[in-house]
Amino acid sequence: MRFAIISVTEEGKKIASDLEFDLKNDPTVLKVDVFHKNVNETFRDLFNDYDCWIAIMATGIVVRTLCPHIKSKLSDPAVLVISENRKHVISLLSGHLGGGNQLSIKVAGIIGAVPVITTSTDLKGRIGIDSLARQYWLDIKEPKLIKEVNQLIAEDYKVDLYIPPSFRFLENHPLVGMSYKIHIWDESFIKAVLPRELNVSKESKRKSEENRGVGIESDKTLDLHPRLLVAGLGSKKGVTGDRVFFAIRSALQNLHVPLERLDALATAEVKKDETGILETAAKSDLPLNIVPLREIAHFEHPDCTPSPLVQREFGVQGVCEPASLITAGPGSHLLLRKTAYNGVTVAIAVSSGND
Repeated sequence: MRFAIISVTEEGKKIASDLEFDLKNDPTVLKVDVFHKNVNETFRDLFNDYDCWIAIMATGIVVRTLCPHIKSKLSDPAVLVISENRKHVISLLSGHLGGGNQLSIKVAGIIGAVPVITTSTDLKGRIGIDSLARQYWLDIKEPKLIKEVNQLIAEDYKVDLYIPPSFRFLENHPLVGMSYKIHIWDESFIKAVLPRELNVSKESKRKSEENRGVGIESDKTLDLHPRLLVAGLGSKKGVTGDRVFFAIRSALQNLHVPLERLDALATAEVKKDETGILETAAKSDLPLNIVPLREIAHFEHPDCTPSPLVQREFGVQGVCEPASLITAGPGSHLLLRKTAYNGVTVAIAVSSGND
């Protein structure tokens, strides 16, 4: 996650400095840049270079400045607005797919403010289909149907959701249970099924509930395809499998995703015989990709943080970060930068989306 913080007053500048310090200590944050004044030029030149903008100024300034740059909810970065009295953090733009709602809660927690969220599904205590996609890194193949699905959920209709067995963890998600009727099927992707008529009357809603079967009869379906989620691993010699397993679970907690959502493990060939890593792959039943050192040596990615120690010992920039990114494929990026857990390092990468 790449953050940009922009302010216009001296008080705002102080808030930006405090926030920058806290965000840089968050392993899910890859970059934080701070800007002061020159609001029009900064947004014009850099708007799409960040995942989230935090504007410490009046909401009206932000709205008027952003209008020419907003393109699509599928690609626009999240925009938060912080009041200069530190009392509120407003999720202004890209609250669901851009993560603005969750980020407003995160930032509000850092500065002791109240998050302001206005999306209807969230206000009803439900989870929209785009929020679900964001939380679990799913590609939405029919984005034009997002509005229809979320409208039904906001009106207390449980949308049919077909999930593969690997996503059974969703059955224990309280908001998912309030928003969807879960069905298990054998496909590898998730499908949301809409009723044939969007404006569902109470009677037709009752009949729909009574007549539901395992078949999909609607001609309106929204597919969500999981993106590849890879944990790159490094470890000191002799680290146990329990420590590696604990490290992976701890890393995933930073992303609020369960182990079941992870698709693969990866490490460099210099660690291919580490018992702890091999035991963890076997215990988790996840494929382990061994990345050749020559491939890592020629790999360049802006998310990677070179390690002088690894460079001296193995002649490459790192282990867990490049291994995760290479395994996740071209266009992938880090969700969690290299983080150490008692002799084990973990980085988590996600494959490129296909919006």
